[in-house]
Amino acid sequence: MNEAMIFQQINLIRQNTLKEMENLSEEQADQMPEGFRNTIRWNLGHIYVVQNSLLSQFGGKDIETPPRYLELFAPGTKPADWQGEVPTLNEVKQLLEEQPAKLKEVLAGQLDEEAIKPFNSLTTVGQILSFTSYHEGMHMGIIKGLKKANSVAE
Repeated sequence: MNEAMIFQQINLIRQNTLKEMENLSEEQADQMPEGFRNTIRWNLGHIYVVQNSLLSQFGGKDIETPPRYLELFAPGTKPADWQGEVPTLNEVKQLLEEQPAKLKEVLAGQLDEEAIKPFNSLTTVGQILSFTSYHEGMHMGIIKGLKKANSVAE
């Protein structure tokens, strides 16, 4: 597996995600137009949580995620159920900015290792990391849809 290429893709995809956050207000991040199950803030936090969680749970790598983020952004969660404070966009952005470098630091030289348990049919750490790029792109499509639907509703 070409490790340099995978980490380059992770960085490129993340830069595109961060670009979508430019000029986004806290209010816009929490709008949920009809037909959507989550908000932009939820999708951004979810990208962060899932990338860490898959590599920890299936890859067996020591990647910490703040417990509050797991409560708010794990699969199956939704903003309608949130209680208490939620992270600001700047807090989410900072974690998203730092994540690619932290993953590279933790995972360098280990992408060909067998995962501790397969995720779907993915059996190596690198395959799982690559899948997280697809997952992020999928949620970026949702974020773009939310932005478009929100601008129509305003």
